[in-house]
Amino acid sequence: MKKKSAVLFAFLLVMTSVYLVLHASAVLSLYVSVWIGREPTQTGEVIVIEGKVTDDSGSAVPNAQVSIQVNDPVGTSVHIALVYSGLDGTYSDRFPLSSSSPSGNYTIYITASKPGYKDAREEFLFLNSARDFSISVSPSSMSASQGESISLNITITSMNAFDSPVSLSLAGAPSGVSHSFVPNPVVPTRSANLTINTLASTPPGSYNLTIAASGGGKTHLASAILIVTEKGYSLLSTTVGIIVIVFAVALSLGAFWMRRRLIFKLPKERSAEVQALLAQLEAKGDKDYLATARALTRLEELRATERIDEETYQKLKREYEKRLEEISERKGKAADS
Repeated sequence: MKKKSAVLFAFLLVMTSVYLVLHASAVLSLYVSVWIGREPTQTGEVIVIEGKVTDDSGSAVPNAQVSIQVNDPVGTSVHIALVYSGLDGTYSDRFPLSSSSPSGNYTIYITASKPGYKDAREEFLFLNSARDFSISVSPSSMSASQGESISLNITITSMNAFDSPVSLSLAGAPSGVSHSFVPNPVVPTRSANLTINTLASTPPGSYNLTIAASGGGKTHLASAILIVTEKGYSLLSTTVGIIVIVFAVALSLGAFWMRRRLIFKLPKERSAEVQALLAQLEAKGDKDYLATARALTRLEELRATERIDEETYQKLKREYEKRLEEISERKGKAADS
């Protein structure tokens, strides 16, 4: 009886060993896939890690434990997570990566495990480059009369695949003026139009404009100069005035030269008398001529600023021009005497 029990025990032991060996050899292995995605944010980007856990046959393995570790280019751990696969075997994880993070290759270590399965281990790399953008403004200098509008072209250029939205703002514009960026924000590479609307009351002067572009945790500045001129200011009207004044001065100098020549040729006994007479005529003529020339210049300014109607302008202009001719004739007669 004891012999039979011993034989039976030995048989059971052998069968158990065989079962264990066979069971161990039948353990399935896990496989884990990985997909890396990137989503831009205002401060950098979000790294998305997704994948699926399967077995040898390609069937989904639910409730598998997936551990994730991310190291930066110098080997420092920047992210650690533990997630579980869903009923379809998929898993997902995400973490932020700021725009100030070191450039280079980041390593992702992933381990999938579940009781009854052999662990799956994978290692993946993704590159973090110095993503940035630049800003330029054209033209860099412009002028506008009071009440006028001006436009500038703002170009935001992507560097190293930078694609975060960039918001634009303006500083340094004259007080009270309105402005608009179209579009705003801008996704590089793209241009925006900046329109500045001055007011009739905007003080004339030079204004240093600063355009700020912010996005992806970065900010860049560009500058331009806005010159606001008084409404009605015209280079043409100013030039006309200058020409009239120069002509008047030249005529006066010419009369003075003629007078000196005439006096030089006269007998000495009459030179003092003629000199006094010509000086009196010249002084009166110069004064009238310059006054009329200034009035004509002022008339041109009134017309340029639309503070006088065309009919009145033409009438006064004819009168001033006629007066100038009369003064010139009078000065010529005085010189002949």
